[in-house]
Amino acid sequence: MLYHILKPLTNIFYRVYYTIEVKGLEKNPYGKPVILAPNHINGFVDPINIGMILSQKVRFFARGDVFKGRLAKWALNKMNVSPMYRLKEGYSELKKNDKTFEECRNLLSDNKTILLFPEAICIQEKRLQPLKKGLTRILFQTEELFDFKKEVLVLPIGLNYSDAKKFRSKLFINFGDPISIKKYEELYKQDKVKAINEFTKMLEQEMTKLIIVIKNKEHDELVEGITELYLHYWMKDEQYDLKNIEKQFYVRKDIAEMVNYFDSQNITLLESLKKTIIPYRKNLQKLDLRDHLLRPEIINKMNIGNFLLDFIIIWFGIPIYLIGLLMNFPPYFISKDFTDKKVKNVEFYASIYLNMSMLLWVLYYGIQLLVIALVFRSWIFLGIYALMVPLTGVFVLKFYPTMKKILGRWRLMRMVRKERKTIEDLINERTPIINEIEFAKKEYLASFKTKLS
Repeated sequence: MLYHILKPLTNIFYRVYYTIEVKGLEKNPYGKPVILAPNHINGFVDPINIGMILSQKVRFFARGDVFKGRLAKWALNKMNVSPMYRLKEGYSELKKNDKTFEECRNLLSDNKTILLFPEAICIQEKRLQPLKKGLTRILFQTEELFDFKKEVLVLPIGLNYSDAKKFRSKLFINFGDPISIKKYEELYKQDKVKAINEFTKMLEQEMTKLIIVIKNKEHDELVEGITELYLHYWMKDEQYDLKNIEKQFYVRKDIAEMVNYFDSQNITLLESLKKTIIPYRKNLQKLDLRDHLLRPEIINKMNIGNFLLDFIIIWFGIPIYLIGLLMNFPPYFISKDFTDKKVKNVEFYASIYLNMSMLLWVLYYGIQLLVIALVFRSWIFLGIYALMVPLTGVFVLKFYPTMKKILGRWRLMRMVRKERKTIEDLINERTPIINEIEFAKKEYLASFKTKLS
């Protein structure tokens, strides 16, 4: 019951928090026994983002320590969540996984869908953690029960967040091809350990194809910097739609692969890029500017005509924006303030912020409707107000990025007038950086073509 109530709610509120795009959903083998195998970087948000877009009911598994207390057990069970215990919770607790594994086998035997994180740990990094063997063991044990005639499928999934904790960031959910263990049957009958190890290794390779991987943690900031400065140009070179999240994913992955390549082939080039990109971005942060404002095509558009157009957009948009904020966003402000103060683990930041916002918004919306009903005692007015709340909320989400860009351009224009030398220095600093990234890209693509030939 609770599962079916929350699913439509999460489909709305999670798409408010994230701009979501999905690829390969048709690969989901509906009606067959399936183990969903996603990477895990974003706490409780990861399984919900997957479960809400699938038509079938999914059984989730969460770490055992969150099941303490009768209320928690009841609520989680109603949301279709079962416990999975870890060694760090104690050996006595780990023994309880026998019951969990049995539940998994029973669900798969009944052609149900379960979700297991092969990494068995949640770390907010752009790389896959070494896979544990729990998923593979459950898979082979289930097949063994049916003499390998059940054909349980593993569906690898890549969760790719532009910034997992940030409100209105992007999420690209990338479904891979379903994997059967048929070709491992004979090996498993001869050597169970080897079959489990080989399948786990293969699954790791398939999952890696679906996500952005920065092999060396020391280059995380560099990849982020190159992406900020050069994603726009790389997409234009490929003639991609600049707003297409799937295409952005491909280019982000290419940038990460380029850095991975030079990490082993030309570390001097990477160090050179670091010495220029990282200080440049820090200068931008100090001045509260974004790199895209310094693109030549943006600067060339800064004239009186465009300024007047921006002014008109702000003049007419701000009143509706403020109304939309008042009607919809106090729950988000309260939740963000609470999360900022209380949540120390970045992996669970969005989990608390997002879900708390969702519950508070529903309460806030209900209170508003109750007040309107009691004050005006008009069904017509109540219906109009009930529609106005979500509509103005949508306006806020659409208007905010436009307003932010306009205010950024105005801030830059003010700085050009008052601190012209500072802006000229930034532009002069930016140009050779773009040229160096362009050079690195050409070298990387040339090496890639050489391998193929």
